[in-house]
Amino acid sequence: MSTLRRLKRALREFFFGATIYDMAKTWADMIRYNTYALMGVLFADMLGLPLPCYYRLRMLPLLMPRVNAWKTFVLREKDITEKIRE
Repeated sequence: MSTLRRLKRALREFFFGATIYDMAKTWADMIRYNTYALMGVLFADMLGLPLPCYYRLRMLPLLMPRVNAWKTFVLREKDITEKIRE
């Protein structure tokens, strides 16, 4: 029974990869980049852009858990080969 279950899982993963994996990855990247853009607006004061907005304070608790990942993304060194890959 275990072998049949592993075969079924392998086939499901194969068909997922062959059909919609690229679309799912693109969708996840779009969500991540939009979230990081929103965080850029949220922390604009930290970057030196004064953007007064009341809603920034309301969004702050929602995006605080992602601050470390955002700082890593923003401060990461970029290379020209990353743009060629896209």
